[in-house]
Amino acid sequence: MERTAAVAVALVMLLQSSLQVAVKSQDCSDELKQLKDLVYQPLTALAELKVKVSYMEKENTALEARLASHEKEMENLKKENEAMKRDLEKLRIEISGMPKVAFSAGLPAGQMGPVNTESTLIYSKVLTNIGGAYNPYTGAFTAPVRGVYYIRFTAAAYNSDSNNMGLNLYKNDRHLMHLGEYNSDGKARHVSGALTLELEAGDVLYARLPENYMLYDDSLFRNSFSGFLIFPRSQA
Repeated sequence: MERTAAVAVALVMLLQSSLQVAVKSQDCSDELKQLKDLVYQPLTALAELKVKVSYMEKENTALEARLASHEKEMENLKKENEAMKRDLEKLRIEISGMPKVAFSAGLPAGQMGPVNTESTLIYSKVLTNIGGAYNPYTGAFTAPVRGVYYIRFTAAAYNSDSNNMGLNLYKNDRHLMHLGEYNSDGKARHVSGALTLELEAGDVLYARLPENYMLYDDSLFRNSFSGFLIFPRSQA
């Protein structure tokens, strides 16, 4: 009986010891899990940080590339600006050395014509004569230099139903253009025309009143002869 009791006591003690070992083992497992969690958390954060750093490095590389591109564009714009400044200065020098030619003159007040034979019109009311190439006594413009000129003229008549109204433009002795009206279309009639001409130095332009034509002017400058040098041209 005593022996049986002793065995029972031994079994109980062994069971308690096993339970204590199991509890301790569970505690160790929990501690290991906690330690693992403590280790993995920094590793996870470090991995995320590496991803962020890599992304920032890519962004920085892209920004550096864009900055380099902008700097190159700025350099190109600076070069273009310098080239434009040189071109403008060259143009300013060319313009400052270019002959100044411009004139505008009108017919005296009153009626001109009709005439039996074609006659030269004398535009004696000079408004502008820069360069002095227009002669208000002969009505002729003489090109001072070889170049391209813009020439414009107007004509007007009043109460001229029985006569044509207009003029002829001449270069030297050659008839260039006729400007006029052949039929009446009202009490006051006006026409205008213009040409761009390449002239040699010494070429002469003038207008003539055709036979049986008439013109009229007053203080309103209805009949005018004008022109200016667009640009000179060097000899070929």
